[in-house]
Amino acid sequence: MLPLVSYLLFIVAIFIGYFFLSGFIWGAGYYPTSRKEIEVVGRLLELNESTRFYDLGSGYGRMIIALSEKYGTQSTGVEIDRLKVWWTKRAIRRKKLENKVNVIQANFLNLNISDADAIFIFLSSEGKIMQKLFAKIQRECKPGAKIVSFEHQFKNWQPIQSEGRLFLYQIETSTTPDTSFES
Repeated sequence: MLPLVSYLLFIVAIFIGYFFLSGFIWGAGYYPTSRKEIEVVGRLLELNESTRFYDLGSGYGRMIIALSEKYGTQSTGVEIDRLKVWWTKRAIRRKKLENKVNVIQANFLNLNISDADAIFIFLSSEGKIMQKLFAKIQRECKPGAKIVSFEHQFKNWQPIQSEGRLFLYQIETSTTPDTSFES
């Protein structure tokens, strides 16, 4: 009986370790965003039914599910960890949100985000991930798109607003140059 209990404890320890620590393999640990912070994200991004929302590094999908339920957004989670993607897909089916929410197993640096109106990121400030993402956002996102970063700021990009540990950025809207001349 003791070897069976030891074996089961070992399996549970591996599962718990993977559940909470697997993110460190991909670059960021697992830290769930609180409900209060999810509410602030929705408010800062001014979400509504026509918003195309992305959560880059979506973990277990709490953000995309909660915001789609509250605001009716079309939400996409992008997560590199297969187990988290599987878990999120189960949660989406359980909540019957398949027509509003999806999750993609991918490296978000390799995914086209040009249709995004709003993006949430909670990444590590270690390494160059924020610099790479900044370049990607500037290159792909349309004018007016909004980005909320949790805890980590982009270098050389001033947030237009901050609340607690959340920083709101916006892609500058393009303006038509004034070509009229006074005589």
